[in-house]
Amino acid sequence: MKEIPLFSLLIATVRRRTELEKLLFTLRQQQYQHIQIIIADQNPPSSLEDLHAQFSDLPLQIIPVPDKGVSQARNAIIPLAEGSYIAFPDDDCWYAPDTLAQVAEAFQRHPQAGTVMGKSIDASPASPSCGQDAPVSQIGTFKHGETYLQFFRAEVVKDLRFDPRLGPGTGLPYGCGEDTDYLLEAHKRAPVWRCPSIRVFHPSPDTHVPSDAKIASYAAGRMFLLKKHAFPLWFRCANVLYPLCMLPLDALRKGRKAARYRWRMFVERLRHFSS
Repeated sequence: MKEIPLFSLLIATVRRRTELEKLLFTLRQQQYQHIQIIIADQNPPSSLEDLHAQFSDLPLQIIPVPDKGVSQARNAIIPLAEGSYIAFPDDDCWYAPDTLAQVAEAFQRHPQAGTVMGKSIDASPASPSCGQDAPVSQIGTFKHGETYLQFFRAEVVKDLRFDPRLGPGTGLPYGCGEDTDYLLEAHKRAPVWRCPSIRVFHPSPDTHVPSDAKIASYAAGRMFLLKKHAFPLWFRCANVLYPLCMLPLDALRKGRKAARYRWRMFVERLRHFSS
């Protein structure tokens, strides 16, 4: 009898109890139930101690991680992963009932793929997402390359770790980029495929505009990452100009807050372009 592959879901969390409960509830509802859930807990002691009782039906481990930063938290629990597939759900994302089943099917469709990526959705649709699977280029990793959309073959990334300089909570300026950095490293090892049938839900900036500090940290992380991986100058310039090009359209469609968000993004990316 063929063994059913195990999914290891590695979740770093801090200050998001309600959102984490929502994610765990959707893991309880998965059609595909051969899973391992490990939470890297960066909250004050005892903050999550009752989750075991609340979700006693789930194979849940909670590991306290005192080190700061999401990258450090994920790195601390990667060695505990036992699955054939590994994913890093954000603590504020949630899954459709068929998310993991669709991932397993995608890996079967693309046996050479080391990574498959889903589609980010900010509201629950009545019907599944549609679209064609497509390979992802190095440059393509910057289009919806967030960690919560990435699913990896463990054999491809078993010795790969997140860059501890990147991501929220490090105390460094680089408040993002750890997700794309990890994906870029995985891309060097095996092909990456985007599969729209894999649905992952996540709050959108359209409904929750980040603070100026967060916009600045994300810009710093993105520009640092582009230099780290030696992307061509034209692509770095395009990353700076993109929010400026989107500003008039967003102003018309979504209003002043969205326009201001795009402007701040442009200013901060420009500021970090040569730093």
